[in-house]
This record gives sequence, C-alpha cells and structure tokens, in this order.
Amino acid sequence: MELTLNPIKGFSQEWVVEHKQLTTPLEHAERGSPTISVVEPVCPHVVLGSSEREKAFMDFSYMEREGIHLASRRSGGGAVLVIPEDLLWLDVFVPTRSRFWLEDIKRSSLWMGGIWLDALQSISVDCLLYDGQFIRSSLSDLVCFAGKGPGEIFINDQKIVGISQRRSRQGTQFQCGLILNWNPGHLINIFKGAPIPDVGERIQASGTGAGCSRDEAFQAFLSQLSDR
Repeated sequence: MELTLNPIKGFSQEWVVEHKQLTTPLEHAERGSPTISVVEPVCPHVVLGSSEREKAFMDFSYMEREGIHLASRRSGGGAVLVIPEDLLWLDVFVPTRSRFWLEDIKRSSLWMGGIWLDALQSISVDCLLYDGQFIRSSLSDLVCFAGKGPGEIFINDQKIVGISQRRSRQGTQFQCGLILNWNPGHLINIFKGAPIPDVGERIQASGTGAGCSRDEAFQAFLSQLSDR
C-alpha cells in the first residue's frame, strides 16, 4: 500500500508514505523523493545491527522454540526486539537535495529527534530529548535501547525512541523505533548468557513504553513533519 501526503510547505516534492513488511535482511530503498516507510512485521523478530556482533551471545535455540525470527539492518547499534503490537518502526529517507538534509550527523539526529519530541508531547507523552554525545557500553553493543544517542527520546532516563542513521551519496536513511509497550522478556532470555553483570535487570531498566497508541503516534509524527 502506498499513499502520498500533501506537499510540505516550501518544498517542491511530496513526502511518500509506504507500508512494507520486514524482510531478512531488511532492504533499504533509497528513492528520489523524501519517503516515510512504515515497517510492519507479521511475526516477532530480533533485528541485528550492521556489525552483527550480538550473534556470539544469542540463544538461538530459545528463539527457535519461541518462533522468533532473525533479521538484520544496515545501520549500526545493538539488537532490537520487534513485536508487531509493541513497536512503531519508521524508516525516513531524506535525499541530499532536500532542504531537510543536513551534512552533520549529530545535527541531523537532533532534527529527527525534535520531530519525535514535538509529536509525542503533542499527544501528552511526558518525555525529553537527549542532546549529548553517543554513550556506548558493552550492553548497548548487544541491545540497542541500552545506549544513548543524540536525538533519542527518554522518559525518566529510559528510552522510548531509538534512532540510527545510514548515509550514502543519495541521502540519509533514519531508522526510528518507538516503544509502545516495553516487554523485554525475550531479549532477556536471548542474552541471558552474555558475560555482563546483571544483564537481565539492566535490559529491563533500559526502556519503557510511551503510553500511546500506534495510530496516534504515527499521525502526530506526520503532522509535525508537515509543519517543518
């Protein structure tokens, strides 16, 4: 299914909104127009970052028993648990010729995070934007939501929006995940053998749910993007 929004103010092209299923590996389409892709998994997945360093510590027999599939993405970061009802996943592609494109990686992350912040606050989600430097740890190498990056959104120091980037000569692809419901039990069991002290408790404490519905968050995001 594909549809288009009205042209963005002061911008000659339209934002294209498309819905696509999560595949293995996840493909990154780079289009000529600014594009929002709603990634819709039909079953539970663990999506690895580009390095796939997480594989060494994963319990694949548990994943097989629980019917959890494995996928990968071309952007960096740790693993993301994708449960259809628990996560809103948006890929946002900004071509280099767009007025929204920014050369600086941190500034572009803050731009994307600002859209999420305004969108979530407009639907009464009490959250904050992190504008510091990247904070990486042995746990965030395994689990994406255990780290901190500029532009990401938190409630009481627990992440609700993760953002990663992949850049090419054609433009910037933002991968954004909004936690609707934080149920990390599968992640805890998958990584329970990792040599990290209190790994289960730390995974549990790294994220939280935004407390909003998928539809209202998505519509709020589109509204804020259209106002830029």
